[in-house]
Amino acid sequence: MAAKDAKTEYTNAKTDIAKLLDWFGCELQKEPANINWAHVGDLNHVRARLMDTLSFLSGFELSQIADTLEEDRETAEADAEIENELKKQGL
Repeated sequence: MAAKDAKTEYTNAKTDIAKLLDWFGCELQKEPANINWAHVGDLNHVRARLMDTLSFLSGFELSQIADTLEEDRETAEADAEIENELKKQGL
């Protein structure tokens, strides 16, 4: 077995994390035929664990991460409303 060194193991861990995130993206493309509250609970559990992990890696407080997600959601909703209004006006 080859000797392990910190740089190699660090690079391996980063590569694995990137691949896992890609895998998450693939899984998120899937959608159950009949969405129910159990599905919502499952995703909320995953989101909470991901927020914990991001907080650990970044040093940001969970509340900061939650606030950023909420701000992004509000911005997306506002952008969608503007786009809908422009479509109504034929622009």
